[in-house]
Amino acid sequence: MPMQTVDLQPIADGVAAALTVLVPLLAAFAGWAAGKLGKSRKEGKALTEGVKSLLRGQIIDLGLHYIKEGEIPPYGLDNLENYYTAYVDLGDGDRSTHDIMQTCRRLPIRSGE
Repeated sequence: MPMQTVDLQPIADGVAAALTVLVPLLAAFAGWAAGKLGKSRKEGKALTEGVKSLLRGQIIDLGLHYIKEGEIPPYGLDNLENYYTAYVDLGDGDRSTHDIMQTCRRLPIRSGE
């Protein structure tokens, strides 16, 4: 029995045509995805830094207020501890917030509140 030859050229042409269309689409998608990922990382960093700044401001403002008063209510110390823990968890806390927290922890607790 003679072996029958199959012309694979039409299949090869079809694959080449499909790749000609798919490769630019995949490249475009990869570029879009990379751009989204980069934007997402940048936005995430901006949000983290913004929250850190707000927490730092609260720690400094409230802490200095209670230091000036010479005493601190229990809820004030709880709030400061929560702010400080979150602030440190978002990245290294700076020396000034650490010093303020240490001073506030040593303040007498105001009774009746």
